[in-house]
Amino acid sequence: MDFIGNIKKLAEKALSQKDLLDTEEATKTALIMPFIQELGYNVFDPQEVRPEYTADIGTKKGEKVDYAIFRDGSPAILFECKALGVALDSSHRDQLFRYFVNAKVCFGVLTNGLMYQFYTDLDHKNRMDEKPFLEFDLSNIQGPLVEELQKFTKANFNTDTIISRAEELKYTREIKHLLAEEYNAPTEEFVRFCMGRVDGGSKTKKRVEQFTGFAKRAFREFVYEHSAPANTAKSNNEPIAPDPSMPPVSDEREWQPLSEFSPQPSDPKPTKILFPDNSQVPLKTSKAILVEVVRWLKNNNILDKSHYPFSVSARAKRYLISTDPTHSDGKSFLAPEKIEPLYIETHASGSAIVGHARRIIGHVGQDPAQFKVR
Repeated sequence: MDFIGNIKKLAEKALSQKDLLDTEEATKTALIMPFIQELGYNVFDPQEVRPEYTADIGTKKGEKVDYAIFRDGSPAILFECKALGVALDSSHRDQLFRYFVNAKVCFGVLTNGLMYQFYTDLDHKNRMDEKPFLEFDLSNIQGPLVEELQKFTKANFNTDTIISRAEELKYTREIKHLLAEEYNAPTEEFVRFCMGRVDGGSKTKKRVEQFTGFAKRAFREFVYEHSAPANTAKSNNEPIAPDPSMPPVSDEREWQPLSEFSPQPSDPKPTKILFPDNSQVPLKTSKAILVEVVRWLKNNNILDKSHYPFSVSARAKRYLISTDPTHSDGKSFLAPEKIEPLYIETHASGSAIVGHARRIIGHVGQDPAQFKVR
């Protein structure tokens, strides 16, 4: 099996054993050691991989990083590990930061067995950056990132090559995050910038609010109109064109676009949903519309971690999608449906379910009119 095949197999293992790996040691044994092994390093040879590597900091002795990968007799990559399910945060990063400085390595990896965050020292020499230049998520494997991961394998490892690429990855990633933030909620600064380029009028509060709506719509229409077809690119937020290998579906009257579908209590329940690639799924309940929309978006790599948690509305404290079945106010989901690793809140009326599905579709840059039910 090739490298990507082995990584996908490890990902399947991680997701299937998620509920069993509730300690750091279990996570290291079941997931992180095999991950390092897939990179080509012998985890049982201390000349290559040294567990509990001492990285004393000043007068503080006994500080140990979980794993250090050695090359040419010196540590090259540090791994700081947490239990599967632990959200990696700044306190964990700060811990790796201290080890990184003392061990004088070029790369540090912070991981919970599912997410792998790769750090280096682009901003200040011998001082680990605050943000990773690469995040590799086993629950959302993307081809281009697998290629970047391969640069860390024993056979391909070259410090200069990785660092040169790391700068491009880091800033490209940051710009994409910035664009995603503006896409979802245009800032006043961005709106005023647009107004300055296209409108010579006064920038009153009311006018800025009006242009905020214009900016959101323009962003979404631009993404939809300029995205590549599905058969050449299926990246996040790209609308999926009909798959020519799928049998064409006639535009029968009973198919209703979700953009126009408004179910009433007395109406017959929809029994099928049709997706933009012409695939169909039977529906047993109204809430299945929402569940199957989320499933399709996730399976086609359109819905990813940058899109959730996602709220029921802009001001609501209730989540519609989250990795934990708990709303932001601490209350549990009332009717959670699970699509690994997500939970979907389906406690809503039939019309609300359809509205939620439309919001999610629009949230990821798709056109609700391309999703139909009957």
